[in-house]
Amino acid sequence: MNYKAIIFDLDNTLLNYSVSELKSMQHTVKEHGLIQNEAFIWDTFWKLFSKNNMSYWNARKNAGYSIYQMLEYSFRDTLKELKLDTSASMILANLYWDTFCKACDFEDYAKDLLSQLHGRYSLAIISNGIGEAQRGRLAAGGIDHYFDTLVISDEVGHWKPDKKIFDEALKRLNINHTEALFIGDSLIDDYHGAVNAGLDFCYYNRTAKAIENNIRPKYVIDNLKAISNFIEV
Repeated sequence: MNYKAIIFDLDNTLLNYSVSELKSMQHTVKEHGLIQNEAFIWDTFWKLFSKNNMSYWNARKNAGYSIYQMLEYSFRDTLKELKLDTSASMILANLYWDTFCKACDFEDYAKDLLSQLHGRYSLAIISNGIGEAQRGRLAAGGIDHYFDTLVISDEVGHWKPDKKIFDEALKRLNINHTEALFIGDSLIDDYHGAVNAGLDFCYYNRTAKAIENNIRPKYVIDNLKAISNFIEV
């Protein structure tokens, strides 16, 4: 297929969100001194924080939470469950967010791939993330200049798998849906979003998940280098 544009998901497709999140939190609790508290147990803290943060993240659209509120409330609830002082919740939230917005941990081969694709195709990102973080992390990794456009959910008011966020990317790239390939790691947001918008979808199956029979990506890869099997790089 002769594509004019390659559109990527960002988190856990080009950048390893999980690693950046973990490193940023480890830096935060160490920098603030929380880790020195005798009652602090990292594994318990991280498990509780992840649970609380996911709960606020899932509620963000209906509740209207800002990222700072979500993080502050997540720290507050976690520290409260651990019977620790919650007064520094806002400070911890700000420290974590500042650290995360500068964190850039690449998926294997991602940077080389972008370098090879740049100039051959129009490149774009569609992300359900927060613009401040996504733009900051791309800049920190020195790859922001590769992209013709970044379509980020909190900036455009639409979230994958809504067709509208894909339509916005196609509009900005001045192409139709048959001229773009979308690459992502989610069989919910990415796959269904691409299907809704009529785009060919490449599933980056980075964790070797089983694929149900009714899910039919056009391409499936387990590493980014394998993209060269079906497009010119």
